[in-house]
Order: sequence, then structure tokens, then C-alpha cells
Amino acid sequence: MFGKANLFFAFLSFIRNFGLQPRLLALGKANLFFAFLSFIRNFALMKVYVFNPENDMALADGRPGYTPPALIRQMRSDLSWLPKWWAEEDDVVWDGTSPLHLSPGDEICPWGWSPALVHQLSQAGVDASFLPSADALERLRQLSHRRTAVEALHQQQADGLCGPLLRGESLLCQSIDQLFPASDTSERLFKSPWSSSGRGLMPSGQPAARAWCRRILRQQGSVVAESRLDKLADFGMLFRLDGAGGVEYRGLSLFHTNESGAYTGSWLASEGEKLSWLMQYVPPQVLADVRHWWEQHLTRYAYRGPLGVDMMLTADGGICPCVEVNWRMTMGHVAQLLTEQGHRGKLLVHYIYGQFCAEVEAFQ
Repeated sequence: MFGKANLFFAFLSFIRNFGLQPRLLALGKANLFFAFLSFIRNFALMKVYVFNPENDMALADGRPGYTPPALIRQMRSDLSWLPKWWAEEDDVVWDGTSPLHLSPGDEICPWGWSPALVHQLSQAGVDASFLPSADALERLRQLSHRRTAVEALHQQQADGLCGPLLRGESLLCQSIDQLFPASDTSERLFKSPWSSSGRGLMPSGQPAARAWCRRILRQQGSVVAESRLDKLADFGMLFRLDGAGGVEYRGLSLFHTNESGAYTGSWLASEGEKLSWLMQYVPPQVLADVRHWWEQHLTRYAYRGPLGVDMMLTADGGICPCVEVNWRMTMGHVAQLLTEQGHRGKLLVHYIYGQFCAEVEAFQ
């Protein structure tokens, strides 16, 4: 394997041989650094992609032997091929069971990391040197707790982000009394600390809400209570972090969810088209301020990998700049990769005739 110094000289040789010095130098130091990181990532001999959509639930459980619900196991099985959409010719898309033989320089790129996935990869023969440590997994588990999103929204409010357009209230509760205060009968949405894509949600007005909250408090120690917003549309911003304070903005995400909050599809369009659509409802400077806030805020985290922040436009012209923070791959990232390949239209995920399927539907 190349050392860091030799890799950097290889990078310099690469840009000299292809006459790229003027263009790269014009990018400035920060973007030149990201170009170098991208070169290193692409230098990996082989990438092993894993679609493990149960990741957030596996983090909640925290055990290496975690078994997800049957429907989620089926989703992983039915859509295990999904990374083939962006994998290179020499890469591997792991089916979850086959033995794996990795060489120095290879890289594992899962949907998300959890102790359960590390255990599965170890069982497939992957050496520990390719896998995150138990300490790293615990740090990721704590980052993935909804506490991170609650604190971010509170900080955005304190910073005056979005001014009078900011919407959303979020509270991390550790008791039933906090969740159901006698003095407040307004409708709220309860969320379990670790969950995703419409799972782990409970409206406060449901008859089973109290029992559900007690169960989540017992299992996960807390419940997030959010104000119910009159949603106009879901959207998000995509980033990639290098683990050393570097934050790369990857683009906007316009996506759809069903009534229960589960993901159903994304718009495949250029950044300009997505921005133009959003500008019908929110000033462009507000969107620029939100992007800048996240680019600064995320520098404090040692996480390395893709990250997506879910946001919301409200029917009264407001914006919630932090609904969820996903410390993993997201369907928004998939949509962005497909767009970069030249696709235009919609990325759709269905459950139909007892099967999960994903497809790209071109605009007519």
C-alpha cells in the first residue's frame, strides 16, 4: 500500500500528466483538499457495497446478533442489488451471505454501520482491519440518536436562522409526564430515538400513544416530542464528511413520503431545477443560509461518510431546517448519483404484490 506522502505525490503526478493544474489551483485550497480525498477514495482497489436498510434499528438495538423484523429483512433481500446503480465494474455488491475476500486498499461502503453489520461481515471472513471498532460504532450510535437533531434545531433557533420563517419545536423527553403535560393538549408527534423512514413515529392523539411511549422509554430511554407542522413538501440537503472537519455539500434532495412518513420516491433533476422549485416557496437567501449553517455546524463531527439532513416546507410559508439527521447513505444520495449519471425523472420505491422494487421513471 502507498503511504500518505506517496499517495499525495501520485496525486500531483496525476494532475500534471493530465494538465489539470490551472483548473484545480483555481478551486482554492479547500476544494483542492476535497479533490485529493476523492482521488484517494477512488484509488481503492475495490469497493464492497452493502444495502442494509435496517441500520437505524440495528443501532437502536446495539447488539451484534440483532435480527430485524421480517418485512425489513425482505426489503434488504429484495433490494440488495440497489448499489449496482452506482458501483463500478470491479466493485462488489454484497448479498449479505457470500464469503468476502478483501485485499489491502479495498473499502467497505455500507448503507450504514452498526454492530450487527460488523458481525455479519466478520462472519463472511472480513478482517477486523476493514471494520470500525466498537468505540467508533458507539460514537456513531450516539450521533444517530435523535438528540443530535433536537440540539441542532435548538441551536438554529438560538442563531436566528431563517428569521421569522423558522418552524418546528422539538423536545427530548425522559418521562411520561414530560410527554403528556396536563397544561398542554396540543397535538404532537412522538419519535423513538433511533428509527427511520416512517418507523418509530406515533401521533400523540392515537389511543395507543401512552403505551407506545412507555415501551420506547423502557427500551431506548427517551422519546422525542415534536410540534405537528402543516407540511407543504419534504426536502433535504446532502453532504459528505471526511472525518477530519471537512464538509462537502453534495446537493439538494426533493423527496416524497407517504402518510406514515415512509419514503416513496425522489425527484431526479439538476441542482438548478430543484432550487428553482424551492424558490417558489422560500427565498433563495434563506436556503443559502441554511446550507451555510450546516456546512459550518458539521465540521465539529469526526464522522466520515455520507450524511443527509431532512427538512420541511410548511403550508404557511415557513421552513423547518432540521427534521432528521441521517448519519448514513440515503435515497437522496442515490437520487443524486443517478442524476449525475444523466437520469431525469423520478426514483420510486414500491411494495407491490408482496415484493419491494425500485425503479427510475423518466419524465414523459
